[in-house]
Amino acid sequence: MEEYKNIWESFVQGMDFNHKLIKKDILNSWRRCKINNVSLYDFDGNILMQPKEKNRYVLKYLPEYKEAPYKEFCNIVENLELNISIYDKKAKLKYIVNYDDIYDDLYPQIGYFVDASEEVIGTNSTCLAILENKPFMVIGPDHYKYIFHQFSCVAAPFYNEDNSIAGTVNASFVHTSVNNDTLNVVYSLARLYESLILKREVATKSQEQQKDNKVKDQKERYFTFKDILGQSECIYQTIKTSKRAAAVDASVLIYGESGSGKEVFAQAIHSESKRNRQHFVAINCGAIPRDLIESELFGYEIGSFTGAAKKGKEGLLEYASGGTLFLDEVESMPLSVQVKILRALSSASITRVGGLKPISIDIRLIAASKKDLEEEIKKGNFREDLYYRINVIQLNIPPLRDRREDIKPILDYYIKAFSYKNQININAVEEEYVQYLESYNWPGNVRELLNIIERSLVLSENGLIDKKVLPPIIKESYTIAKLKKDFNQVFDKPLPKDKTLLEIAEEVILERVLLEEGNNLTNTAKRLGISRPTLYKKIRNSNRLNCK
Repeated sequence: MEEYKNIWESFVQGMDFNHKLIKKDILNSWRRCKINNVSLYDFDGNILMQPKEKNRYVLKYLPEYKEAPYKEFCNIVENLELNISIYDKKAKLKYIVNYDDIYDDLYPQIGYFVDASEEVIGTNSTCLAILENKPFMVIGPDHYKYIFHQFSCVAAPFYNEDNSIAGTVNASFVHTSVNNDTLNVVYSLARLYESLILKREVATKSQEQQKDNKVKDQKERYFTFKDILGQSECIYQTIKTSKRAAAVDASVLIYGESGSGKEVFAQAIHSESKRNRQHFVAINCGAIPRDLIESELFGYEIGSFTGAAKKGKEGLLEYASGGTLFLDEVESMPLSVQVKILRALSSASITRVGGLKPISIDIRLIAASKKDLEEEIKKGNFREDLYYRINVIQLNIPPLRDRREDIKPILDYYIKAFSYKNQININAVEEEYVQYLESYNWPGNVRELLNIIERSLVLSENGLIDKKVLPPIIKESYTIAKLKKDFNQVFDKPLPKDKTLLEIAEEVILERVLLEEGNNLTNTAKRLGISRPTLYKKIRNSNRLNCK
């Protein structure tokens, strides 16, 4: 155990150690904790179950305990003299099976955690069992947090009928003498929990409850305003207007370039609206074939056309009823369909293709376009009456090039996110790398920036992200921006009489590229498209250049 403690100390101090002496999964967890700035020595006491909250989590105090399967499970656990708790698939506390008063004495140093996720309490068996999809044991110094080094924990996942993880059975100990026998017992309890309780819970859910749960799961995946990163005044004002739009049920028209985050704003509005417990249905009007878009939007009745489903099909407008309908690239919608959309919005009803009976709908419409719809109206591509119907509240999402001060916050956030996703440890980001990003015009906006950040992580070496990993187009953009400044500085002064303007400009370009390439002649010649001897000759004949 002392050896593991020394390994932990070497890791937190950034010293070398033999990686073979520690489990790979434990080491990867430590790395993620470090990236996510998980504290080594303390934690928020609010994530512990307070002693007064026993009635909320302790199974024998809950109504479920009166039912035979729960009571049977508790009786089995009590005979094992183990401290067992149940966590859900998100590492949130669900039940404490046999409450041990010893934790009242140890509180607040240690106790039952209501949230056992890695980013909250660091390396532990519950989060690793979920992440690695297998039983897991974390002993003493395996924990990332020093305060847990005198404790051990064991967890085993249990599964839904589709083999997805439903949660874990967890055992914790106020000592470090845990062996594989304990792991086997906890594994057996997880299987027992599956057979006695989990299948019963699934079987007793009504179809309506399952539908509600599906909607709730979808809701959890929607973006919120907290997900929109930035500190610029223009993005602040856009968010401010969006929040006002979320408070009402009026139609919203979002303008923005490709990749600027139109759907992110649409989802955020939905998430903060009174419809947030219902469906958010996104339709890219430019991605659906013109001959299918009407049946996709409005649905169809039995036998309405060749190839139609035998039972007919519900359309997306009908499916979105009660929630929010998001029409992206609305400018691509055929005029014939625009007429029907306008009628549906005006009458709050639709008629399926091949059908006669109107079906009532209740939707909140958010539309988005990357083209000026007023110009499209003049060209005859968009109906003016539909434009006024959807353009009640208008949002204009600024392109990334107009809010360059937001690049750094976005970079900082997604380095952590992509590091966790790709299991890559990043220790530092070169300052010049950030300058390169801030000089680029980002025609693909935030979507392009995120692609570049993830690419940079994958190509990085030794935990450092530097300019070497950037694609040529961003490097050249940076060079051009710097050259503009260089030229302004040179031509603001009296020019030497023995040099032509072309010769002076050439020297400025040579000087800039040499500086960026660290005076590496081979790389400089390659970027300039000339041979190394030619480059050397130009340097030698110049009074401005000095290559070491």
